[in-house]
Amino acid sequence: MLLNFTSSSYTRGRSYYALYSSSKAAIVNFTQAIAEEWTSDNIKVNCINPERTATPMRTSNFGVEPSDLLLDPKDVALTSLKVLGSNRTGLIVDIRKDGR
Repeated sequence: MLLNFTSSSYTRGRSYYALYSSSKAAIVNFTQAIAEEWTSDNIKVNCINPERTATPMRTSNFGVEPSDLLLDPKDVALTSLKVLGSNRTGLIVDIRKDGR
């Protein structure tokens, strides 16, 4: 199993984030392509797409934000483990604060 991570920035390019957004879109396309290519070898490839998450890296880049607006990293980790235990491939799994 290969588990990649992207961010919601892959859905829309933004000023001054061109390289970041395009690299996140590339991860999504890479996940989908490799999932198809590796199906015959029974290798599963999926991607996690969490919303903004309360991590030290985020805090260092964006400062302190209201915690009720950010995902708990434990939720991202638990969802990642569930995906790793799945038999599905080619998934782009959105993790959202509102649970959608």
